Amino acid sequence: MATESIFHNIVIDDPKKAEIFITALEQAAETAENHPLCRVASEDVKGEDIKKLLGALTK
Repeated sequence: MATESIFHNIVIDDPKKAEIFITALEQAAETAENHPLCRVASEDVKGEDIKKLLGALTK
């Protein structure tokens, strides 16, 4: 999906569908507040480490 699509206007003519859409937005915002992104520790892996790992897998 192109990132430009987030700038398009949407038109909702049906009041019931508008209410459903608003409820979905509210629930998404609440979920985002209650479940922040996890940060996972990472480290750089050197070529020798990869060779050791792949060598161990082929044995």
